[in-house]
This record gives sequence, structure tokens and C-alpha cells, in this order.
Amino acid sequence: MPTRSNNVPQKESKLKQWLHTYVPSNYGNIWKLTRNLITSGKREAWLAMIYAFLGIVVTPLDWFLQIFEKRQYHNAPPSQLPQIFVCGPPRSGTTLVAQVLMKHLPVYYFNNLTSIFPRSPITALKLFSFFVPNDNQKIQFRSFYGRTSRPSSPNDALYLWDRWIGKDRRKVPNSIKEGDSKDMIEFFNAVEAYAKKPLVNKNNSLSTYASLIAPILKNAFFICLDRDPLFLAQSHLIARRFINANEKVSYGVDFDASQDIGNYFESLCYDIITHKNLIQEQQQRIGADRFMVVPYEDFCANPAKIVSDIARQCLNIAIDARELSEVLKPFRAANRIKLSESEFLELSKAFQNIKLAV
Repeated sequence: MPTRSNNVPQKESKLKQWLHTYVPSNYGNIWKLTRNLITSGKREAWLAMIYAFLGIVVTPLDWFLQIFEKRQYHNAPPSQLPQIFVCGPPRSGTTLVAQVLMKHLPVYYFNNLTSIFPRSPITALKLFSFFVPNDNQKIQFRSFYGRTSRPSSPNDALYLWDRWIGKDRRKVPNSIKEGDSKDMIEFFNAVEAYAKKPLVNKNNSLSTYASLIAPILKNAFFICLDRDPLFLAQSHLIARRFINANEKVSYGVDFDASQDIGNYFESLCYDIITHKNLIQEQQQRIGADRFMVVPYEDFCANPAKIVSDIARQCLNIAIDARELSEVLKPFRAANRIKLSESEFLELSKAFQNIKLAV
């Protein structure tokens, strides 16, 4: 069974706590990450750094706008529309699925502007939406480790979840405080009052604790991605090397028990299997009607059918899958070997060893 955090925050300086609003605490060596982002040649990577810098620059304005932001939370009526949260292990296809849903369903999403104003996102959207309007039809199915380019492009908005779950995204919470639950409800009420549409938001980690959120957000549905475990492990290893600059450090949630496994290939496989076990646990607790597990490979093969199913189950609207398939073509699943032959073989063997051990 996975080890869960008691959600006890570690002592950090005020400066680090402030910086973690813009630079997540789960990143390892920030200087190596910065170097990797700059040399990646990806526009999305460069703009992610620019948005983080802009967020730091406008912090005083963001603090001031909180005065108006909090009023909206208190005055918003109860939510009546569904929220759709896309989740799953990192590198399981969640970004693609979220973008497809945002583009082809009548929904609202958080854009990159909110990352510049993490404390006052709704107020900032009201002030600047004329210059940075959401446009579902212009959403492009591209990203770089979940990052998108244009100010109006979708953003995971994990900095919003940090308010209620905590800023250490490596840990799985075992409870949510009553005050945080109330604040969460008020926030999503205010989002709906502003957008007047159902919300689609991506948060990978919800696949590990959605059962804590479901009783709080009673209109919430969870679309959880599941990917072939061997190729998911390969993708995690590549991400560990690029994002964390350390192949021994978990990418995403850090399951403490994996630290006791000497071989980092086996530690990696343990993380993947633990993710899968937690997904099953969440579905059992919430029910398949609200927590839908979608194989990544199935989505790529027939995205129109999956979108149609989600529209019917979550939004109670009918979309003709055959008609949608005329504009929404199948995707090529990213399940191909990217490691050396010897490393991929070692990873395969590690999976067999961990399956026998757990």
C-alpha cells in the first residue's frame, strides 16, 4: 500500500514559500531545470519562465486585487454546473485529453493569465479578459510537460489547488481542513458565477486523492487517464532526468516507500504500480459514475467516442461521435521505445521484480 503524507509542512524560509507560488516545490535543482528549459528549443518552455517572472513582478498588484477577489468568493451563489477534473499519473496523456475536452465541449478553463495572478485569478480575468480572452476553438493540441504558450492557452492552475492542499505537491494528503473545504467551495462557486459554464481543469495528483474532493465538490466528475505501465515508466524516467535533473528523484508524487528500494529502476516501477493502485482505490470510493478511468491508448484510437461519452455522463448533453470524428481524428499514441535497448530491457525486468514484491 502507498505511504500517505500527514501533510505536515516542512519549515521553509518566507522567501522560499513566496517563490513556490511561481516555482513549484516539487522541482529538484531549479538551476539545472532552467538550463534545460532554455536549451530545449521549446517555445512553451521559454514562455513558462516568462509567465513565472511576470508573476513575481506584479506580486504587489496581485496582493492588492485580493481585496476584490475575496468579495466575489463570499457573494457567489452555490454552484449548479458540473466541474470536470482530468487527472492521472504525470505523462499519462492528461494534457492532451484536457485540451481536447476544452476544445470540443462548451466549457470554461483557466488560462495562463491566471498564473501571473495566482492570488486574484478571477479579478484579473475580469480586468484583462478583453486582451486575453479564452477561445476554445483556438486551443492547439500541443504542450511541453503540460506547459502551453499563449496567454489565453489552458493552464493546469495548480497554484490554486495549493491553497487547499498545500504547496508540497510531492505528498498525498490524507485529509482537508474544514476551513480549506469551505474556501474551495466558495472559489469554484465564484468561478462558475464568472464563467457561467462548466469547468474543465487538469490536476494530475487528483488521481491520488479525488475521494477527498468528491464530497466537497458535489458536482465534480473525474476523468482519470491510465497508460501502459512500461511506457509510462519510461516517460517518467525521461522526465526525472530532464525536469528533476536526477533519475533517482520521483517525478510528480513522491511515494515514501519507494525510497527503501535500492535500484532506482525498481523504485520508479514501484511509483507506477502505486499510482495504479491509488487510481483503483479512488474509483472504488467515489464510484465509476463520477470517477471514469480512461485508457490513454483507447482515447488516442477513438477520441470522438470518449468525448461523446464524457459529454453524456458529465454534462448531460448529446454529441454525435460519428459527426465529431470528422474533425477529431485519432492521435498517435506515444508508446514507442525512447531509451537505449539495454535500459528498456532493464526497466522491463525491474517491473517484473516489483510485481512479484508488492
